[in-house]
Order: sequence, then structure tokens, then C-alpha cells
Amino acid sequence: MAKWDSKQEWLLLIHQLPPKPTSLRVRVWRKLQKLGAVSLKNSVYVLPFGEKTHEDFQWVKQEVESAGGEATVLRAGSVEGATDDELASLFRAQRAEEYARVTAELAGLAGAVRGQRKGGHLSPGRLNSHEADLSRLHQELERVVAVDFFLADGRAAALAALGRCREALHLPQDGAGRGAKGRASKGGGLDTAQYQGRRWVTRKNPHIDRLATAWLIRRFIDKRPRFLFVEDGTRVEGGIHYDMADAEFTHRGEDCTFETVVKEFGLAGDPALGEIAEIVHDIDLKDGKFNRLEASGINLAVRGLASVVTDDRKLVRQAATVFDGLYEYLTDERAKGERDGGGRKGGGGKKRARKAGRK
Repeated sequence: MAKWDSKQEWLLLIHQLPPKPTSLRVRVWRKLQKLGAVSLKNSVYVLPFGEKTHEDFQWVKQEVESAGGEATVLRAGSVEGATDDELASLFRAQRAEEYARVTAELAGLAGAVRGQRKGGHLSPGRLNSHEADLSRLHQELERVVAVDFFLADGRAAALAALGRCREALHLPQDGAGRGAKGRASKGGGLDTAQYQGRRWVTRKNPHIDRLATAWLIRRFIDKRPRFLFVEDGTRVEGGIHYDMADAEFTHRGEDCTFETVVKEFGLAGDPALGEIAEIVHDIDLKDGKFNRLEASGINLAVRGLASVVTDDRKLVRQAATVFDGLYEYLTDERAKGERDGGGRKGGGGKKRARKAGRK
């Protein structure tokens, strides 16, 4: 969504939070900031209408309600007290501030690297730390670009600062950085034998979480799955619903649906699946929890597929190739690291930098 026009519509999220837990207020505020929402009042937020922004607000609504609060999502052709121009200006101003902040941090990082390199103080430990900082800033810039709905000033300057920082670190321009630590839980999980040949129901027009979960179901759970794509809120008798309201498998706490299914079926002991779960989480929830640099490349690949494949079933099949390749790559990398003593065992070792696709 590049700019508004005479047909611009808006989404309003109106919420009332319970007094406890006190952490909920901060958590919801941070999530809304990462989604790019603009605050009109203390408990009223706005986003330009779109399928993805509607989905994002629905997840926030669910989180608020699951904590005992109240939330409503409204679609409107106009917002009382503000014109479309004024709202678009609010979004541009907020994104411009974020671009400026990221640009300043990138410039500071590049300056520190150059100074330490010139003075002979750029030790391997400092270099690793700087690469981790660059990975974090790259992720933040990707997030800001993704929610820059109205082409704010500062994007070009931020991308240029990113390039200069890569040059200072002597990194390739398609990116390299530190991944997050893998996490794996243990447990028997649900019996997959009870989930064969089932009908798996989710919402139409699947995005990253639903596509990755469909791949997970087909490869590790149900060898003969049947997928059905419906309008949100539709219930199918005998179906297993996922990533939708009141579904058997959906977002739980801070987990996206993919993470929920991995844990429920006892698959978290697979390190490669754990890493994919982190990537899917970072793309879907945009909270930077795992800071997976691969997220931007995978997100671009999946969004590209979705832009040319309009049939949901075909999209699930074609997206599966992306996740098959990612799974095999991560499995091979971990095995290689263990053979070489590279510290890729379990969830505690630091992971090697990997290349991510250009945004």
C-alpha cells in the first residue's frame, strides 16, 4: 500500500485493558508500535485497511481478550476529526522518526567499527558483537519498511547507512549476521496417528504462518492432509482449524501458530524445526524476538510467490518447496557444525552467520 486515494479505508482498534497483569499494557503498546499503528487516543489505534493489517489487529484483539480485556476492530471509510491527508501525514511522520533513529544507530555503529579498525582494536569478539548489532538494526529497518504505508522520508538514507555499515564490517551487501539461539522443548506431544487423512481448515489467502504450518502438517504430521480455506470465523464440522479465531491450533501467548503446532506434536526436539519456528515467528509477529536475519529473505520469497499464485492450494504446494529447502539447509548446516566442532549443537551455541535475501 504505497499511498492513499479517494477509496482509502481505515481500521480502528479500540481496546480497554485490565489492570493486571501490568505487563500487558507495555506488551500491547510495543506490538502496536511494531505493526506501524498510529495512536489517535490512548486506547484507539488506526491502520490503513488491508487484509494483512486486519489480520494484525485481530491478533492484538485476541491477545487483549485472552488477558481479560475488551477490544473491537472497526473498518471505516473515514475517521472523525481527521482527513485522509492528515492521517497519512501522521503515518509518514512516525515512520520518518523510525528511519532517522535506525540511520543514526547505523552511522554510530559504522563509526565505531572504523575507529576500532584504524586503531587496531577490532578484536574477533568485538567484530562478532558488531555483526550482532548490525543484524538487529537490519531487522528493525526491514520492519519499518514493511509498515511504511505512505512512503515516508528517510528510507533511502537508512538503506544507504545500512550499506555503509556493511562496508565498514567488510560484509557482502546481501547481508550476513548472527542468528538467534535455537530453543527446543521436549515432550511426547499429540499422537500423529490420530491426525491422518484429516481436513485442515484455515483462513483464505494464507500468509507466512499458515503456509509454514501447512508445510509442517504435511511433512511431519498428516501424510494425507486435505486443506480447506474459508472466511474467518467459519467452522467446518469434522475439520481441524488452525490460525484462526477459536481454532484448535492458533496463537498462544507469545507463540505464532507454527510454534504452537511444533510444541503440541512434540516436534520441538528437531533443531532445524526450532530454527524455522523462530524465522516464522519473527516474520509473522514482527516483534524481533529471535532476530533471525533469514526472516527478511524468506518473507520476500513467500510474498513473491503469493503475488503470482492466487489459488490457495497451489500456493501451499509451491511454498512447501521453500520450506523443504530451508529445512534441509538448516539440517545440513547443523550437522556440518557438529562434525567440525562448530558449536551448533542444541540450543546454547552461537550460530554462524547466514546470508539473507535483499529486501
